[in-house]
Amino acid sequence: MTDWELLELLEADPGLGILALIEQYTDLLSYVVSLRLRNPLDIQECVQDTFTDFYLSRKNFNPEKGTLSAYLVAIARHKAVYRYRELQKDWKLSLAAGVPEETIDMEERTALEHALSRLPESDAKILRLKYYEGYTAKEIGEMLGLTHEAVKKRIQRALKKAMTLMEE
Repeated sequence: MTDWELLELLEADPGLGILALIEQYTDLLSYVVSLRLRNPLDIQECVQDTFTDFYLSRKNFNPEKGTLSAYLVAIARHKAVYRYRELQKDWKLSLAAGVPEETIDMEERTALEHALSRLPESDAKILRLKYYEGYTAKEIGEMLGLTHEAVKKRIQRALKKAMTLMEE
């Protein structure tokens, strides 16, 4: 089915149009998304989100400027990159929050330790106290002679710095 025929079908009968779109492009989009993501559920979700986003913004697509497949691939790539970044952020936060060591890839743990070693000593100490040793912000404040709010702010800043260092 050509791009024009698919677009006409989407307008005439959205249900059939979406089914035709899914049938024609699912394999291509799954492949594109799988270049960034590994989990089959994440891949499937990104592909579905791609079709949804296209349907909702189909009026923006101009077949005279490019093919439907290229347009869908661009949306899918964007979705996959965004999902990958979200998964990385979730992983880093769970790591910092003290997820059991055996569930963490050694390479990733090494990257975290390297990032902590590059932080100022005060930042690394606060993160270790909070996430490795399990102290509360109030307890850390008492140990270091800081207010509870100051410790919370330092933890927030130190986490942000650590995540930036891990992305490098």
